[in-house]
Amino acid sequence: MKKILITLAVIIGILLVLLITIPLFLKGNITEIIEKQSAKYLNADVRIEKIDLSMFKSFPALNVDVKQIAVIGKGEFAGDTLVHAPLLRASVNLMSLIKGDEIIIQRILLKDAQFKPLVSAKGLPNWDILIRKEPAEAVPQEEVEKTKEGTHKALQMNDLTVENLSLSYADLQTATFAEIGSMQLNFSGNLSETRTLLDIILHLEDISFRQGNNVWIQHTDLNWEASIAANLKEMEFDIQKNNLSVNDLQLDLTGKISKPGDRIGMDIQLNAPDTRFENLLALLPKQYQEYLKGIKTAGDFTLKARAKGEYYTDHLPLLDIQFAVNNGEIKYPQLSQSLHQINMQLHITNPGGPADSTLFDLNQLSFSIGGNPFTMHLSIAGLEDPRLQGGAKGVIDFSRLKQALPLGDISLQGIVTTDLAFNGKYSFIEQKKYEKFTTKGSILLNNILFINSEFPEGISIPNGTIVITPASLELNNFRAKIYSSDFSLKGNLSNYIPYLLKNETLKGNFLLTSDRVNLNKFVRPIHQASDTTTSEQEKEETIGQAPQIPHNLDIQLNTNIKTLLIDRLTVQNLKGKIRLAQSAAMLNNLSMDLLKGQLAMSGEYNTRHQALPRFDLQLKVTDFDIREAYNSFSFIKKSIPIAMNCSGKISSNLQLSGGLNYRDMSLLMNTVNGEGDILSKGILVTDNPGMKNLASILKNEELSRLSISSLHIFFKINNGNITIEPFKTTLAGNPVTISGTQSVNGNIDYTLSMNVDRKYFGKDIENLLQAIPGSGNIKSLDIDAKITGTLEKPEVKPDLTKAINAVRKAAEKDLKNKALKGFEKLFK
Repeated sequence: MKKILITLAVIIGILLVLLITIPLFLKGNITEIIEKQSAKYLNADVRIEKIDLSMFKSFPALNVDVKQIAVIGKGEFAGDTLVHAPLLRASVNLMSLIKGDEIIIQRILLKDAQFKPLVSAKGLPNWDILIRKEPAEAVPQEEVEKTKEGTHKALQMNDLTVENLSLSYADLQTATFAEIGSMQLNFSGNLSETRTLLDIILHLEDISFRQGNNVWIQHTDLNWEASIAANLKEMEFDIQKNNLSVNDLQLDLTGKISKPGDRIGMDIQLNAPDTRFENLLALLPKQYQEYLKGIKTAGDFTLKARAKGEYYTDHLPLLDIQFAVNNGEIKYPQLSQSLHQINMQLHITNPGGPADSTLFDLNQLSFSIGGNPFTMHLSIAGLEDPRLQGGAKGVIDFSRLKQALPLGDISLQGIVTTDLAFNGKYSFIEQKKYEKFTTKGSILLNNILFINSEFPEGISIPNGTIVITPASLELNNFRAKIYSSDFSLKGNLSNYIPYLLKNETLKGNFLLTSDRVNLNKFVRPIHQASDTTTSEQEKEETIGQAPQIPHNLDIQLNTNIKTLLIDRLTVQNLKGKIRLAQSAAMLNNLSMDLLKGQLAMSGEYNTRHQALPRFDLQLKVTDFDIREAYNSFSFIKKSIPIAMNCSGKISSNLQLSGGLNYRDMSLLMNTVNGEGDILSKGILVTDNPGMKNLASILKNEELSRLSISSLHIFFKINNGNITIEPFKTTLAGNPVTISGTQSVNGNIDYTLSMNVDRKYFGKDIENLLQAIPGSGNIKSLDIDAKITGTLEKPEVKPDLTKAINAVRKAAEKDLKNKALKGFEKLFK
């Protein structure tokens, strides 16, 4: 963070120097000149919308306003904005500029700026934009000293104000994130003097800090007003008076800080002047403060902290931090029970030396609810290979907990009994020397019931036992019911300590059995995504989000589910292996009964990119009912609407991949790719628009209701566009070859080449044929047809070339090869 602030200061400093000097000595486009000059120092694009110079705003000083400053990265961070400031204002004493002995900056104002430091997944910081110069020749020490003496009065700054600066820091490599919603800073003092008095007023709002899944600070405010006596030559600072608070907790910070060379010397003390227990509650994030209204508290606390010595690389000063809570109590007036006998003893020490010498000792943390005490302790010695010693013991009765804490619409029942102890070095866990790491204990769950507005039917755990060992957490007889779904889990979780302490991968192996799982209660049904009858308000209320799979899981599930409901599907006898790992769910020979047939499935569903969940599946379908498949799969509705008017059985082998809408799990058709084949048994097609058109052309309604004994189709899908390779089948006993394409937008282009038996010709065509010589020898005709348009409105365009030529040849043969002119007009 220190380097980040230095970078921000350097950027502002470069701009100020250019602003002060260029307007006086150069003519032309000042903005363009500054942007070009900054390129000498910064490996980033500096853009400025406008610069105003005025002698009237702060007469007799020169006022410089720079508007809409943006510092935009290059290379790895091309297009990313590091700094954006709507206004940077400097007020400079004009006479000091003219004389040149001492430049006096009376005031600097930075307003509404945004600062977004970022470390990429490769570990590259976006603020490392200073252009490094080649090292110059060494300068003799005496000249350095003369330079310092001659220039230390070259700049005098009296007032620095920062209004509403926001900071958003993200380290993608270590999953570390920090935010400051708004920063207000007023800094005054003459920095040109060797000794000066610095006055600081600092307000930070909405501070948040998160590492991985651990939220350390959330929506916290900090206020600090201080007067600091500074010796700028020796870099010594003495905090003479200050007013420090975190949220509403008042703190007292005193002492001295110095910086001799690369080391930081300190002798500072921190304590809380008001030690009433109720003041500790001010540390809660602001959004929870409203829940504290009207509560009664008792007890007190102590906070004493001291740091004395030097801080430098791999070395800490002497640290002594003591925090204790004595007989605390929290009682809500509307509730019958209280959270009482709250006691805590925490001591953090380092004798002065390596960070590994730090000792964290939570000697006691205990409380009691409704006569049920609960206590825990934890000691961590060293940071590189910490020795962990701790434990927890007690009973939590949730029915009494609700009588002590206001849980709103949450209803809780049941009892959790804990008895746990552990002792050993963390390296024993890493090296799997579990016999050297002593851990024993268990957690018993009995008749747990949790109900709130999201789970109105409740989450119930009738019973469950977690046996704790160094290597794993063993789950025995663990049963649960969520919504109308029931689950029974048996297995273990391993590597849980590295997962908790270092966010490493949590591993597990479970047998999951269930009589019924209704996934529609957990994920919005897919068919609703395209349901035009659903109002926009109803859609907003039902929209959820696709399930996200954490990257640091490696869980193997052997499943045996009797009934699974998903979308409009009812799946029976689901068996197979599911592995959750690397943000994906991998399916291995998952078999199930559905749509009056069977399905075997392998592949994966991955959420590595949260905005675009993807699937890649290999499917083997056996004897699916076509009509049931149409009513159950939105993919079939969109791509094969003809199935709506079909009955029969189909089988298929196909590979399918694509993306899903992350909000409702609906299929993104333009991302779908795949290939496969479809085999059919006894398909009956009725009320199909294309067949109706064909029947109308041939003047025979019998062709609008077609029976297909069997077919075998090979197809490919490219970004939602379907290509059907030529295949042969029969339509109402007539041989036909079909091929064509279908676009992702629903446009179709199919070709049908048929040999139609004469008995299927309508009366009009039959009368026409009987009038033609030689037509008695015609038993069938070859007819081609192009089916175009859309899936909803197909258009049939017949090509009678082959039929006309066949009739011509028959007629010419009967007329002893005499050519017939105008023959085609008969078929107009």
